[in-house]
Amino acid sequence: MKMKRILALIAILLPLAACHKETPAPKEKDVVFVSIKAFETKARIGTNSLPSWSEGDTIGILADGADSPAEFTLRSGAGYSSASFEGVIPGDGPYVVYSPASADCDGTTFQGILEMNISCKQPSQALGALPLWGRARDLTDVHLESPCGMLRLNLKGSTTLKSITLDAGKPVSGAFLCNLTDGMFAMVGGANIIMLDAAGAEIFTSEYTPFWFVLPPGEYDQLEFTITATDGDITYFSVDDTVTIEAGVFSSLSLTIE
Repeated sequence: MKMKRILALIAILLPLAACHKETPAPKEKDVVFVSIKAFETKARIGTNSLPSWSEGDTIGILADGADSPAEFTLRSGAGYSSASFEGVIPGDGPYVVYSPASADCDGTTFQGILEMNISCKQPSQALGALPLWGRARDLTDVHLESPCGMLRLNLKGSTTLKSITLDAGKPVSGAFLCNLTDGMFAMVGGANIIMLDAAGAEIFTSEYTPFWFVLPPGEYDQLEFTITATDGDITYFSVDDTVTIEAGVFSSLSLTIE
């Protein structure tokens, strides 16, 4: 009787052992190299140091014929316009590469968010607010450009800032849609303001300190800035002339705070 119980137990265990399969080892991650196409300025001043990648930045890679994109994360190159990213390549090229990976890109349209709340380090050191995209046949050296432009507000004075609010008079933050074929860029609703947390940034009388705003391309004739210092002083600055923002171009405004 005891032997029968042992045999029955073995008979039950054998099928379970037969169903056991080893978990396949995860695929080794690939490394791709991505650089941001250099922005120009109206005065043709060299700006190769801006914009640059930072820790935590991501890119999406959509392979030809793939059902969904793959997400790659920054591997090295924080603080530089060229960096390496790691992930698993989703298939064969050609590829569409875009940033951030949280955006939606199908190879024809590019949809994402222009942030309303940014820090004074964005996008000069961090790219959370700057959309980028590009096409590549291989992933050895990918060049990305932006459908947006950037406005550089140069401030001079002797104070410590708390915040800078930009009211553009038309939507500049919220959802956007970009057609990758003809370059058409449109805001889908959104707000007219961008609020920059200056986080105690100091400005000096000896030189201008730049603060950056990502803006959709177009003409702006109602730009207004509210600059708040940590001591509570507020400076209001309105731009009288029309400011033209072009994709991949820096435009600059300068102000001295008394």
